Amino acid sequence: MRRMKKKRKNFVGRSLQMSVVSTVILILLMFCYLAMTIVNSTKLADQTEVISTHPFEVVIAAGDIKLYVSEMGLRTERLKRHHDSEDVEIAGAKLKELVLSLEEPVARMEELYLGDAEDVQALKDTLVHLQAEQDGYLAFCTNRHITEKEIEAYDQEHLEPLYDQALQQTGKIISIAQAKKVGYGVTAERLRVTSLTGSIVLMGMMLAVLLVSQYVLHRQRRELVYRSKLFDKLSLSIDDAFIIRDADTGYISYRGLNLERILGISMAEVENFYKGLKEEDALAIREGIRNPGFSSPYERLVEYTKPNKEKFWMLVRVYRADDLNTPQLITVFSDRTEEVRSRQALQEAMMSAERANMAKSEFLSRMSHEIRTPLNAIIGLTTIAAASIRDTAKAEDCLAKITFSSKHLLMLINDVLDMSKIESSKMVLQDEPFDIFELVNGFVSTVYAQAKEKGIEFRETMEGFGEDTVFIGDSLRLNQILLNLSSNAVKFTAPGGCIRLEVSRHRNGNAADVLRFILSDTGIGMTKDAMERIFQPFEQADATISKRYGGTGLGMSITRNLITLMGGQIQIESESGVGTTCIVDIPFKKGEGSCLPEPDFAQQGLQALIVDDEQQVCEQTAVLLEKIKISAKWSLSGADAVDHVKKMHREGRDIDLCLIDWKMPDMDGVEVTRRIRREVGNDIPIVMISAYDISEVEEEARAAGVNGFLPKPLYRTSVYNAIKSALGGKGGTSCDGEGKNGGKPLDGFHLLMAEDNALNQEIAATLLRMNGADVDCVEDGQQALDSFLASKPGDYDAILMDVQMPVMDGHEAARRIRASDHPLALTIPIIATTANAFNDDISAALAAGMDTHVSKPLDITQLCKTLVDCIRKQDA
Repeated sequence: MRRMKKKRKNFVGRSLQMSVVSTVILILLMFCYLAMTIVNSTKLADQTEVISTHPFEVVIAAGDIKLYVSEMGLRTERLKRHHDSEDVEIAGAKLKELVLSLEEPVARMEELYLGDAEDVQALKDTLVHLQAEQDGYLAFCTNRHITEKEIEAYDQEHLEPLYDQALQQTGKIISIAQAKKVGYGVTAERLRVTSLTGSIVLMGMMLAVLLVSQYVLHRQRRELVYRSKLFDKLSLSIDDAFIIRDADTGYISYRGLNLERILGISMAEVENFYKGLKEEDALAIREGIRNPGFSSPYERLVEYTKPNKEKFWMLVRVYRADDLNTPQLITVFSDRTEEVRSRQALQEAMMSAERANMAKSEFLSRMSHEIRTPLNAIIGLTTIAAASIRDTAKAEDCLAKITFSSKHLLMLINDVLDMSKIESSKMVLQDEPFDIFELVNGFVSTVYAQAKEKGIEFRETMEGFGEDTVFIGDSLRLNQILLNLSSNAVKFTAPGGCIRLEVSRHRNGNAADVLRFILSDTGIGMTKDAMERIFQPFEQADATISKRYGGTGLGMSITRNLITLMGGQIQIESESGVGTTCIVDIPFKKGEGSCLPEPDFAQQGLQALIVDDEQQVCEQTAVLLEKIKISAKWSLSGADAVDHVKKMHREGRDIDLCLIDWKMPDMDGVEVTRRIRREVGNDIPIVMISAYDISEVEEEARAAGVNGFLPKPLYRTSVYNAIKSALGGKGGTSCDGEGKNGGKPLDGFHLLMAEDNALNQEIAATLLRMNGADVDCVEDGQQALDSFLASKPGDYDAILMDVQMPVMDGHEAARRIRASDHPLALTIPIIATTANAFNDDISAALAAGMDTHVSKPLDITQLCKTLVDCIRKQDA
């Protein structure tokens, strides 16, 4: 490899030398060709001028001389016949003119003749002699006594020889001129041939040198192409892109082929590279390479944004090459994203670990305080109650506070267990149909009571649902999300503040809709720093929060994780001292029909009148009434409502039911009720609806004739129950929670309870018996199975089954009961009572054949209601 590199290097050097030598030779040959061309052109021009000018002019001049001499001969010849004085005078004048005419051609011949100068001088001498003889001839002819023969003899003796001599001399000059013309033509032809031959030879030599130089250049170009391809392939195979530019002008002479892959821009747009940088980075690079003290290489790690908005980290290095003809800048772009991300991930992991350790340490400290506080209260109050057993009021107060502390302790434990469940990815969501109005109704009733107790105003609105109110999802977790958010709102909002809930259909899809829940308050708010930490497990917005308001710091983390599991998102907007707004978007599948039982007003053909100053409320209430098979009309003012009732009464078509808003601008609901009672008596049931605390006006409203009350917002179940109550129980079976024989909720019920813990068994049995039930207790699943199989139909109305028990657990006992041949094996209600309170625990209980699930610690009110519902469902 080293030998090949050396050989290639020597080849490049020889090629360069040959290229220089051939170029020099070619230039010299071109100069020689130019010199030869100039010399031969000059000579040829001279010969051409001689050929085209001198011989022709001499011949012409000689011809003129011959013509003039011949004319002289004619003039003297005529005097032989006519020689009187007048003729002699005319001939003399003409001869003088001819002599003058000869001067110009003789002078031109003398100037241009290329032969011997003596030839022209001889001719000139002859002409001078001829002129003298002509003068003598004219004088001779003037003699009157001479004869023609004498004149002719004189002419032949003196003139004709001179005429012949002049003509001969002229002819000689012409011959010599003609010969010169031919000689110069041969010379010119020889010069042409020599020039052509020289040109061909020089052209051949130049062509040979040119071919040699082109061959050398071809080999150089091939080498350059080879190196360029090698360079291009190298640039394509690496993760570094580069450009080469003139250091003075900035002109880019080379662009790496992988610029588009690395920078996301085409090679023609490489000047737009600075657009992807932050302004301070672009300015720093420009100033760095323009700095006179610029040291090579200049390096800077920058964050670069591609045109497609993708961000990555890049190392920019600039090298300066001053050893070339013109200084060059080589800019190299290296992708360092993975390196930076790895370093950042490592740093974040370390910081996260540190924060997690600190947060968990703080959490354990807080939890120790939070758990010990209610435990201390329970233990202390138990001691006080025991010491005050004779003081009934004191004992009752202690027991009430013990109950409150127990529930607070249960809340803490539930939060910790929920967080553990989420972090271990064991949280399973349920897909069950639910009515959004019913869910929000239950939630609002809880929050409204909490807000009212603290002196906080609570408002709620629901929009965009129409008749489609049934969705499929985990309503239990949705309710938990809303309760977590609302508990914070109530906790951190001072008395006199306001909490507002807005529920809407945010986006309508083909199979699923996105529901938006906006809960805003006017509480203490949060800083930006607090908002960044609010979703971290075991953390709270402020270190003093737990001291001032209590809590585990898990509520918001649980909330966000639940929202994420449900495919939604949460956004927090807050300002310290102003309040907080939580925006939650969660997708739910669309349900079909209603998850509520069909109403029983269809057979009665009831017609209701709705009175409210807000048309939207009237329309929504009318829709609710239509769902429970009651037709409705509405009035937007109390006066119009009274007139409508009077009119219908006169026509004998009395309204069957009135739903009247309490606060209206023209006439409040109490006054409307009084006037309706004055007009039509007490036969029409009137239900008052209000978004305010009805207790303020309950006594006055009942005195005016109101039969029932209905809080806003209106929901199908609440409207249904209120109307049933106002109508006196018509149209349906009672569902008041009384036992078989009235009185206590569980009067007349005989229960079988399986519980292995003696203390828990005693507590549960005592509570159930206090509510009227007869209870038989067993200690494991096998005993429960045996007792049921030994019973007769009607001996037991329901079975309460613990899950974790020795011998046989509750799941296996339930499966065997359902698989038995007892007449009530498939119908007797089996209710799981266990401390396993997660969704998969509930699902496992249902899968084993149980009807429902009640978690420990037992809420006796909820347990009684569950028992009554299950037993009545089985009876039906």
